[in-house]
Amino acid sequence: MMNGNFGPGQMMGWGPMMGYGPDGMLDRIDGRLAFIKTELGIRDDQATQWDKFADTVRANAENQNGLMRSMMDEIADDDYLAKPLPERLAEHEDFMQARLEQLKEVRAAVDAMYGVLDDTQKKAASDIMMPAMGMGIMMR
Repeated sequence: MMNGNFGPGQMMGWGPMMGYGPDGMLDRIDGRLAFIKTELGIRDDQATQWDKFADTVRANAENQNGLMRSMMDEIADDDYLAKPLPERLAEHEDFMQARLEQLKEVRAAVDAMYGVLDDTQKKAASDIMMPAMGMGIMMR
């Protein structure tokens, strides 16, 4: 890894070794949303807010996939390691800023949906949603 002999998937922590390709998030998003909806027991009177949330999560997954592909392509470029460190760090900062904006959009959608959930649904949401949305394993 120190000499640059690694693929972008290994560097990013999710490649063939992890069982996910560059479209891993997109490949599973509808299944994850179906799981969340079922586990929360979304009722008809909550469907409108659920649909807004699900649309935001889908768009976020597509945007995140695009960011990851772009970053992977950039890193896979033979000239990437030849770039000066400040330039590479600036690119990573831009990536992180874009990701932060995506996270803010998802948070707003979660906040709106959370507002229509009952206490039982809120507990279930707190227990399952972060990992189910592809945001890593967050344990209390």
